[in-house]
Amino acid sequence: MIDLCPRCRIQAPHRPGRERCPRCGGPLRVVDSDLIGDQAGPVATRGSSASPGETSVRPTASSAPGQPSSGPRSSRLYRSRHVRWVARRPPEAIPARRPMVPPGPRPIPRYVYVPRWGLRDVPIETDVDSRNPLEALTAVLLHALRLLACALGLAAIVHLLRYVLLVVNRSVPVAGWTDRASAFLVIFGGLVAFGVFVYVTVVFTRWIIALRDDAYRRHDLRDPRPRWQIALLAAVPLVNVAGAAVLLHEVARMRDDLEVERTRRRLTKLWVAWAIVNVLAVITVVTRIVATASGSIQTSANGLAAVVISSAVSGVFAWWLGTRLMVIFGGPQDEPVPSRRWVAVA
Repeated sequence: MIDLCPRCRIQAPHRPGRERCPRCGGPLRVVDSDLIGDQAGPVATRGSSASPGETSVRPTASSAPGQPSSGPRSSRLYRSRHVRWVARRPPEAIPARRPMVPPGPRPIPRYVYVPRWGLRDVPIETDVDSRNPLEALTAVLLHALRLLACALGLAAIVHLLRYVLLVVNRSVPVAGWTDRASAFLVIFGGLVAFGVFVYVTVVFTRWIIALRDDAYRRHDLRDPRPRWQIALLAAVPLVNVAGAAVLLHEVARMRDDLEVERTRRRLTKLWVAWAIVNVLAVITVVTRIVATASGSIQTSANGLAAVVISSAVSGVFAWWLGTRLMVIFGGPQDEPVPSRRWVAVA
């Protein structure tokens, strides 16, 4: 079936519901395509001449049945062989025209600062430390404890010289410059030892924080204790005797590569020695204060002797503490292998 417009002589395949010509707006007629093919075949195929004849036209749904159809019945359906249907886009769907680019060179971009989005050649640093923060802090703590042991040893030697001068002064007077020099060395040695002790305390606190972070990170957890609480338990003197022990025992329980029983025994020995050193240091401080307030030469000598003993013991403990901490938390613990095996001979 074909839709035929009798006014402008155009045709198109029949489409239900189409009653008006899209070109002129006139009524359409529905024509049998078979009749057009028989009587006006040259019209269906464009470009050939048409023979005269009439075509049967069927009225559309708008025309009443039984009424004769009006309009010409010529076999020529087009006025020209070049007439065809043209699909046009509705006005609201036509895109807006692009603005014309002005001719000429484009403006060069200018920056008020040096752009950082380009590629930069970063020099390769050959001396970069590839260790993680825990390993680096472990090495720093070991060196700091060695330095503290040397500073305490120096303080013990200086106080020992001062004690010898006091003993000699009981029978033979000593020169004034010797007394002043020994007093200056005692003060200088004490200040050096105190400064190194503060440095070691800071490094030890940072090492414990990094050690706990690493232990909890292995289990995809965060440290339940806040940083200020860890610093309070690890850095305050006399408090860290029990506080640092609690912190490191918690680390030992979180580390799967450490044997729990052996680590607990080693930490217990470590904190017993630490408690003895702190008790000795407290006794030394009290003795030194009493000797300074009394003004007695014998009491001053006793205070110097206590300082010498406490400094020497503290220096030895600082050296031993660095070694033991490296053994306990430096890596996985292996089973001890005896150096000699006894074989029973029958």
